[in-house]
Amino acid sequence: MEDQWLADYEAAKQTAADTLQLIQERNLKYPEGGPEASRITATCRRKLGTLGGLLDGLRTSLEGPQLEGLTEAERNRRRDLLSELRSRRESMLAGLRREAPAAARGVLLGGATTGGSSGALGGSRGETDTTAELGNRGLLMLQSQVMQQQDDALEQLERSVHSTKHIALQINEEADLHNRLLDDLDEDVEGTSSRLAAAQRRLKLVMRRSSGCKASLLLFLVALVLVVVLVIGFKLAIHL
Repeated sequence: MEDQWLADYEAAKQTAADTLQLIQERNLKYPEGGPEASRITATCRRKLGTLGGLLDGLRTSLEGPQLEGLTEAERNRRRDLLSELRSRRESMLAGLRREAPAAARGVLLGGATTGGSSGALGGSRGETDTTAELGNRGLLMLQSQVMQQQDDALEQLERSVHSTKHIALQINEEADLHNRLLDDLDEDVEGTSSRLAAAQRRLKLVMRRSSGCKASLLLFLVALVLVVVLVIGFKLAIHL
């Protein structure tokens, strides 16, 4: 059965990707603002509000009893996924603040924001040799590349976890099979022991009966010898 938590997480991640695309479209097409830029900004704010609700729901369900079967390692992995997505949401909220170009560049570089959140470029602060040569549009493209690299790394981690999960399930199935074989072996041993005990009882009975028959045969032979002796003695007595 599909993991509903992971399905909800994928929906939240898709919402974040759609919002980021809208922000980049607004910044690239309408750098000076205007009605269309305001419309896109309002749409992005609504999406980020929805994303915040999804993240809160995911966090609540992750700590709730419905996922109590998760291992601690898997639970921590999912907490990291939520933390990464929440940081991305905060970065996009910062990117929506259409301030002066210098301030906007500071947001893109990961400088201090009103909410004190990490920047879009992995939380780095200040100019670097790479960003110093880029304009705001170049910074947006670099931001997109960094976030895509993060997505790829998370997807690779997720595939590794799923592969480990499948291996664990196969090991569990093998262990169950071996347990069933051991149970069958125990039943066979118990059956063999029962049959052996019955055979021993029958053997003892036969031996007892055989002992009785030998005594009767011996008495019969003794009686027969006595009869023969008497007959011979009687015949000799007649002849004499």
